[in-house]
Amino acid sequence: MIDETKALELIAQGEGQHVEFKESVPSKVRELSEEVCAFSNASGGFVLIGVNNKNEFVKGFSIDNSKRSSIQDSLDAIQPAVSCEFYPLTVQGHPIWVIEVQEGENKPYVASGSIYVRRGANSQKLRTPAEMRQLFEDAGAMHFDEAINKWFRMEDISDQAVKEFKEKAGITSTAPNPELIKNLELLGPKGEMTNVVPMFFSDECGKRIPQAVIRCVLFKGKDKVHIIDSKTIGGPILTQYNETTKWLKQRLAVEYIMDGFNPRKEKWEIPLDAIKEALTNSICHRDYFDTAANIMVELYDDRLEITNPGGLLPVVAKNFGHMSKSRNPKIFELFTRMDLVEKVGSGIPRMADLMAEAGLPAPEYRTEGFFTTVLYKDQSTVKKTGKETIKETEKKTPERILEIIKANPGITVSEIADQCGLTYNGAYYHIEKMRKKGILAHRGGDKGGEWVIL
Repeated sequence: MIDETKALELIAQGEGQHVEFKESVPSKVRELSEEVCAFSNASGGFVLIGVNNKNEFVKGFSIDNSKRSSIQDSLDAIQPAVSCEFYPLTVQGHPIWVIEVQEGENKPYVASGSIYVRRGANSQKLRTPAEMRQLFEDAGAMHFDEAINKWFRMEDISDQAVKEFKEKAGITSTAPNPELIKNLELLGPKGEMTNVVPMFFSDECGKRIPQAVIRCVLFKGKDKVHIIDSKTIGGPILTQYNETTKWLKQRLAVEYIMDGFNPRKEKWEIPLDAIKEALTNSICHRDYFDTAANIMVELYDDRLEITNPGGLLPVVAKNFGHMSKSRNPKIFELFTRMDLVEKVGSGIPRMADLMAEAGLPAPEYRTEGFFTTVLYKDQSTVKKTGKETIKETEKKTPERILEIIKANPGITVSEIADQCGLTYNGAYYHIEKMRKKGILAHRGGDKGGEWVIL
């Protein structure tokens, strides 16, 4: 129960997301229960009866026993039962009545046969399936990855995708794919196929589920005017994660720091672990019901922005940085198995720590509608022009390739490309250049042969 001081604070702030005023008991008492229903479906609030919309007390206001009984009956009719208190309070000598409503734990709540939800200073009746779906989703009662999938078949699972997942997750079992999927608890309550299976283990992820792709864009400068490069990455989610990381490594500057005989250190203009954390968060928490938007990875001269559809869930917004609740619990669980997620709620503070360790500004976040993480580059690297950065990268890449070959003369071009964060053609270009200069040669056949540094 609130006291007089709290009531005055609520009246002073006026009607809004958590406060509703009523001059008197409405002629249709159910209007009060609809307001209470709306607060329960949102984040709770207060209905103050005896206060007008000018934030003034109504003189001579009172509620007799008959009306009190009608109000209580109307509140009791909300399904499921809501958590609220209905009591009188005297404020500066004026009698008012308070209905104090807690955020519901069993959303959605229904009053007068309809669902109501608080939006700003108004209570809205949900009329469209999209509005109702949003409420279910915000309440954590509906998840795209756990929804039943009616078009994907177990026999269409990609063996390669399963192999890559098992390697990353450290799973040594040789059980057939159906048994693996069952053991990972990725099926519905009756053994039905769910969306998470094709999303992780099929190329259909970016085809039959077209919103489940990542679009990477490289801009010239600091705004969205000149696009230098763009790529849309589809396929299994783990492949999307790996390919996006590779795309970024090819376009970010890196400094190699030598320390005597110790292994050299790589200093990226944005810490790779912070990038991976932001990318993982976007994949795990995006709204896959939104078919009109994709995850966007946008690289500018001074920063990286990673954006995913769907703002913060209400419960997360209240505890931002300290609590996590994924829109896609199965995807989150599989990322945890692969050690790509450390623990629930650790992502935001971890990114802040990584950027601080690198001497960079703290990450910035935009949370309205979409969720965007902004990571700023090391300013000492962005002073160079694009051509200077490319020339510097071209100087460092051959050195890196020679180091890799020295450690493993039998390595393939594809493996060199992976270790350098290059495409196959990119690695081949540098290798051929060194061969023509007489720096590098290959002895023996493609299989069983080895590289020789001349």
